[in-house]
Amino acid sequence: MSRTPRNAAVRFWRDPDLPEVEVRQSSYNEETFRRHTHAAYSIGLMDGGAASFMLEGAPHRAVAGQLVLIEPDRVHACNPDRDTFFAYRMFYVDPTWLAELAAEPDAPPAPGEQDEPARRDAPGQGARPAGAPRFRAPVVECAETAAAWSALYDAVTRGGSALEKQSLLAQAAELLLARHCLADHAMPPGHAPGNAPRKQPAPPSPPAETAEVVEAVRRHLRDHVADPVRLDDLARLAGRSRCHLLRMFQQATGLPPHAYQTQLRVEAAKGLLAAGHAISHVAAETGFSDQSHFSRVFRDLTGATPRQYQQGGGEAAETAPAD
Repeated sequence: MSRTPRNAAVRFWRDPDLPEVEVRQSSYNEETFRRHTHAAYSIGLMDGGAASFMLEGAPHRAVAGQLVLIEPDRVHACNPDRDTFFAYRMFYVDPTWLAELAAEPDAPPAPGEQDEPARRDAPGQGARPAGAPRFRAPVVECAETAAAWSALYDAVTRGGSALEKQSLLAQAAELLLARHCLADHAMPPGHAPGNAPRKQPAPPSPPAETAEVVEAVRRHLRDHVADPVRLDDLARLAGRSRCHLLRMFQQATGLPPHAYQTQLRVEAAKGLLAAGHAISHVAAETGFSDQSHFSRVFRDLTGATPRQYQQGGGEAAETAPAD
């Protein structure tokens, strides 16, 4: 899928008042994305049409009015249903920021309690569980949550005040955590409040030894994101055969090592593009063979050209100039 989809519109907002979130508006009328991941939490508002996608081996479908919730590093590819289209607004939320928000106590400590974190953080005493939030389900229907994120989108796109935007982001994220994320003190299945779906069992964790090996390979790929990496080198690092390593890594991450490195390169490229670097420079700095190769891969994984991403918007038509 190296060509630009017909009748596609893509726009991004990176607001200096909200470094924790990137906002996107897109619409597509044909298959656009190949399997990919995001380093951020993806919170999507389906505005029109219908989309189908696989997530962790399970099929899902979302239609207008629903929210799509995908955690960082989860392999997926959302595309419109055949002979239809889909339009959505997406928020890419920084994982560290969301985890910190989830760990905040619901109320500030009373005078004299500042030196008693154990009391403030005890379960059942107004604290949310710490750690990376996990979504209950990837597709949910909740008008209140959708309205909260929609209000944030409106404030960002019309240039609201910093206080308004920051307040709306905190409120929308708080509602997301309360209604749609798993919690240590979650109620038993069948007793979720409001429109929150039932708690889903978390996927089994890989054995500690496997997790350690996979993390070592991931760390090596992150440290050498723009460098050529050989499978033999990764196998020696992991202390496994090449085929064994490939199976372990793909089972743990959903991607083979080469695709995982490509994803890392695209994420690094986003930062350089947002900082205003020339596209040719970004392609070279992130390890792509040339600018054409970079533009093709970037578009396949993000649904936008590097220039569209850098400029924060624009139409992606078949007649659009190549990047």
